[in-house]
Amino acid sequence: MKNRRNGMMLVLAGTTLLATAAIAAEPAVPKAAPKAPAADAHAGAAPAATAEKPGAKIEWDKMSFAARKKYMKSTVLPEMKKVFAAFDPKAFANVTCATCHGKDSAEKKFKMPNPDLPKLPGPTDRAAFMALAEKKPEVVKFMGTQVKPKMASLLGVAEWTPASPTGFACYNCHTHDEGAPAGAPAPATTKPGAAVPKPTAPSAAGKPEPAGW
Repeated sequence: MKNRRNGMMLVLAGTTLLATAAIAAEPAVPKAAPKAPAADAHAGAAPAATAEKPGAKIEWDKMSFAARKKYMKSTVLPEMKKVFAAFDPKAFANVTCATCHGKDSAEKKFKMPNPDLPKLPGPTDRAAFMALAEKKPEVVKFMGTQVKPKMASLLGVAEWTPASPTGFACYNCHTHDEGAPAGAPAPATTKPGAAVPKPTAPSAAGKPEPAGW
């Protein structure tokens, strides 16, 4: 049995060596020369706009209205389409500028925050944020862990954190209520004595709303 197994191993090894030698002996097939680019049918036509790569260094605060509009159309919109479609392909099958900026967005110069979006609780209304997180946990998590950081990255700005209270936050896109006084009690669904978590992603209170791009 041992001799038979050794014989089979030798046959396999010999077959492998023959196949390798045959491949090495085959003449190399020359690669086809790259095709020259087709001539532009429209003489003097301007080249197509090249989309900025996500994460590319931009200075949003210093960009003109036209530059911002171009960047949003070529980079931000395609990237955010992927984010929203991955979360809910049916609900976000057709993401457009109006999805975030609302109807008549061009006439409004894409002013944000957008009152057409769901209104959020005020910055200090912890109870309302808790209730919202309990009512729509998946949406709250999605907006706080995917939409907010992705938009901050695309705009080249800091994301809101307790250490960066002026960073990009929910209130950059959503309007909000005035809010309850600081230290408002948690909703009734919270168990007595349980720690009250912080709101998912509040923004700095008193931050002036932008007048558009």
